[in-house]
Amino acid sequence: MDEILRFDNVSLGYGRGKVLSKVSCKVFPGEIVGLVGPNGSGKTTFLKAALGILRPKSGTVWTDLTHGLAYVPQAEEINPYLPLTIEETVNLINRSRHFMGRLTREEKKSAKEAMQSSGILPLADRLLGEVSGGQRQRAILAQAIAQRPKVLLMDEPTKGLDVAAERELIGLITHLKIKDNLTLLLATHNLALPLNFADKVFLFHQGALIVSNPKELVKTKKLEEIYGIPFVNHDAHGLMWIAPARNL
Repeated sequence: MDEILRFDNVSLGYGRGKVLSKVSCKVFPGEIVGLVGPNGSGKTTFLKAALGILRPKSGTVWTDLTHGLAYVPQAEEINPYLPLTIEETVNLINRSRHFMGRLTREEKKSAKEAMQSSGILPLADRLLGEVSGGQRQRAILAQAIAQRPKVLLMDEPTKGLDVAAERELIGLITHLKIKDNLTLLLATHNLALPLNFADKVFLFHQGALIVSNPKELVKTKKLEEIYGIPFVNHDAHGLMWIAPARNL
């Protein structure tokens, strides 16, 4: 199977500073890849390079552009005070591609299906500022889905969500992956997400990228080494849970 995204010896940074140094990895169609690591370790920088927003200082980033890419930013990047309804938000990207902003019949259909899949169709006429943070996040996810991508990049999609909203969003992401064979790259601090739902994990630390199998990641104690604290993990209800150990 041919990869859909490839980094070859890529170094990334801003100005003279370097965030990632000579990283190499591959992502294949239909994979869920979890991006984990401490704050400032390069997860968002990696996503920007994958999207083509950030040019490498060296090396090559290759993306199969026959597979459309879409991006779901962190929740705090979504301005709740924009005078836009949920439906207008979902249509924003597709509308910007046309003169006079007129959507095609197919794009209108895609937007409606995306809102239906995301569970926000009943909120279509509500303003962004009138709905919860979880519902705004669903609107941005629907905006991405409406573009009919094959690759979805998500930066901290569950940040700031309560437990119920987080669970619903994870269920939705998993459903879309199965339904549309989406390739997902998911940057997160919630380690339970990649451990339970990812096919592989990209672990970022001190400018390096380590590719790991989720279960092997726990066994090797690599997380403890990188975060500098001990972790405990256990299985419950068919899921793997991990948390910092208490100092006794």
